[in-house]
Amino acid sequence: MSFFNFRKIFKLGSEKKKKQYEHVKRDLNPEEFWEIIGELGDGAFGKVYKAQNKETNVLAAAKVIDTKSEEELEDYMVEIDILASCDHPNIVKLLDAFYYENNLWILIEFCAGGAVDAVMLELERPLTESQIQVVCKQTLEALNYLHDNKIIHRDLKAGNILFTLDGDIKLGKFIPLNKTFKYVL
Repeated sequence: MSFFNFRKIFKLGSEKKKKQYEHVKRDLNPEEFWEIIGELGDGAFGKVYKAQNKETNVLAAAKVIDTKSEEELEDYMVEIDILASCDHPNIVKLLDAFYYENNLWILIEFCAGGAVDAVMLELERPLTESQIQVVCKQTLEALNYLHDNKIIHRDLKAGNILFTLDGDIKLGKFIPLNKTFKYVL
């Protein structure tokens, strides 16, 4: 019996291997670790929930994205890798990531103050000049860090600039447009 017949009989190599990703846990149910405690909204790529870690009680924004294929999952790895590699006080931190039952869960630091645009709508007025100075300064510090690391944000807008309860700014939402945008600069 030839080696090729042996492979055929035992179906060796016929199954597609699942690619492993450094920052994504596969085949673990995220709801065993995180409790969904509310819905924050609908994003362009899926729903966003408020979640709490069952062990540490840390709060997170959980972006849950329905993916149809491994190739589609691969597209989101850029955003996850960028978030995992960033260490700056004005950029949201990646807390966890899971791929379970065709859903990608990206859990990031929860910014309880909300997005700049939502705050202005809630206040029914624009920010004051001194508030704008703080927002601009901290946003520029985050952008400077990203650019120093050859990362382009690509979706800078008030809805992606988040407030902490302390009034600090966190830049969030990195759009995974292609696998090479991180190195454009």
